[in-house]
Amino acid sequence: MFTQEDKKRLNEWVEYFSFQPTLVYKWLLGCTQSVIGVFCGNQFGKTYTIARFVWDAILGVLPVEQMNMRPSDTVRIIRCASEVLPNDEEAEVKNTQYPALKKFIPDYFIKEDITIRKPRMVIADPQGGADVVIEFVSFGQTTQQQAGVQRRMCFIDEHAPKPFYEEQIPRLMRASSDIRQIRGIDADALMIIALTPAQEFLDWEFDELFERAGTIYRTKSVRDRIQLRMSEIYPAKEIVDEQSQIAVIMASSYDNPSFDKVTVDKEMDKYADEDTKDIRGYGIFKQISGVVFKFFDRNVHVRDFEKLFQPFNGIPHDWVHARGIDFHQYNPWAVGWCCLSPQNEMFIYDELWVSPERHVTYDIAQMVSAKSKDYKYWLNLVDPLAGVKQGNTGRTTVDDLNEYFYMLYKEGIGTGGFWQTWDTKSQRGQDDIKMRLKNAKIVGRPFNNLVNGKYLPTIWISSRCHYTIEHMKNWRKEQVSNRNVLIQNDPKDSAAEKYSHFNMVWEGILKSPAFSVNRYRGSVLHDRKQRREARA
Repeated sequence: MFTQEDKKRLNEWVEYFSFQPTLVYKWLLGCTQSVIGVFCGNQFGKTYTIARFVWDAILGVLPVEQMNMRPSDTVRIIRCASEVLPNDEEAEVKNTQYPALKKFIPDYFIKEDITIRKPRMVIADPQGGADVVIEFVSFGQTTQQQAGVQRRMCFIDEHAPKPFYEEQIPRLMRASSDIRQIRGIDADALMIIALTPAQEFLDWEFDELFERAGTIYRTKSVRDRIQLRMSEIYPAKEIVDEQSQIAVIMASSYDNPSFDKVTVDKEMDKYADEDTKDIRGYGIFKQISGVVFKFFDRNVHVRDFEKLFQPFNGIPHDWVHARGIDFHQYNPWAVGWCCLSPQNEMFIYDELWVSPERHVTYDIAQMVSAKSKDYKYWLNLVDPLAGVKQGNTGRTTVDDLNEYFYMLYKEGIGTGGFWQTWDTKSQRGQDDIKMRLKNAKIVGRPFNNLVNGKYLPTIWISSRCHYTIEHMKNWRKEQVSNRNVLIQNDPKDSAAEKYSHFNMVWEGILKSPAFSVNRYRGSVLHDRKQRREARA
């Protein structure tokens, strides 16, 4: 027979048992990574979903054991971070973590609730261990105010300043080692960051979380939107790097089971700009929609060149070889090596990222000459900034490079080469890269570009060219518009500019008429047997 107290306690579980598990929640339950980014459209209910996950962790009912709290855990504090504290005047609007947690945690488990002086909840452990503390902090608090003992879990709601995020890491790292020691398993403390990407700034979350994610989950509505807007097709679960401890979950406003499509459509109609709809409705970062080389696909365009060119005994010497340098006074120089086959396939096979503040021009010339081996280069191109006369000598960096390369050639280092500046007046190089990336996806693999009797121009990148891969993947529209400023000055890299450098090298080379299959007129194409072996 139930007493009145029993009925009251049962009623306090109504919200918990009426929760509708979404696909996002199911994915959250299956994550084994130690950092999880939940990027959703407005009104999806991400805070509510994660609050349920936090309470399930305290109950110890999560399917991934390392996510559960157990009575044996010495670290028993969960941190909830938001723009304001729950007892702040703006809390009703800007802090939704506390009311979401209160919906799920029955009152009889709450031994101490938040107060003005102590923004924390003390929860009686349902599993019989020591009390669990849920503390609330704001992004504006000082580092000293955030200090203290370690945390078992950290839940950051909406965009936080990057220094705040970085301050949380060491508190979780030490907790992680404690858990390993106690349980004897490879477990990690957990960080969850939930937000709708903002339009008015470039989020650090994109670089630190999305770009480094090992696993990315996308709901159907998000995948359909990406296909519509960017012509890219993704699976529901994309495994990018099995070693990464970061997972990302993406969902749209349409994935909230409490809303019907008509309601969400009306909300979306308020935004005239499609990019804003991507952000507000689908949780798609501004950087994704602004990507320059949309057809770049690491799984298609990046190849193991040692294996690829084994039938040729290495990259052929009689192909058209070219080198390029994206020159800067202070920022690192991006130096790239590439070649063009008789069948109009471009192969990017080497790179160098070197600081002019640590090395003088002669040292860099030595490095470039040594890496160039015994290949002869039809083209040696450098950024026009290198053609500006230096006030103290009246010489240009191009003059210095040509003098040094001649000296090194005489010493038996490299094959020499005459350097000149590349063209900056057209978009032809960038358009050529886009066309080659697209064609490479069509043909699928190198040495397979003969289509309808014509050789399609393609581009392939060595898996050893890590900077080239990173720059091609991450260059955005905002960076292209800012690039013109660098013709007049050379400021320190900003977050928006740092991925342009190697792309400028390939653009500069492709703009030149000398980088062309016309160089092969009258020459014999390479042995067909070699090409067949390379395709295999």
